[in-house]
Amino acid sequence: MDEDHARLEQAIEQAAEAPEAELPALHADLARELAAHFAREEDLMRVHDFPGLHCHMAQHRLIVEEARRPVAGGGAELRRHIGVHIAQLVESHVLTLDSITAAFIRGEFSPANFDNLRLPIEPAPR
Repeated sequence: MDEDHARLEQAIEQAAEAPEAELPALHADLARELAAHFAREEDLMRVHDFPGLHCHMAQHRLIVEEARRPVAGGGAELRRHIGVHIAQLVESHVLTLDSITAAFIRGEFSPANFDNLRLPIEPAPR
């Protein structure tokens, strides 16, 4: 996951220096990479029976939705959206939910640490 995080950080940094004409493609690539990263992360959490999976997945969905959101206003607005808004969402996610998940996988937390956490009930498959 750390390698994924480094790739995401590089993609965000690339947007800071890219010509405006390249920003729409970088934006789309970043959204795809976020979705792929989150899918791998969710698979890892399932393997480890992470108790906070549904809460974590909900934040993944919100971040991907935001990353896919069209941005009006031209290159400067898109650069800001990627380099500030998406960057802050990803960084706060890594520092909070990912840190807790990693600690659980390393054995620093047990399922009992999540007993008071009220998680949404996963919807039944359609």
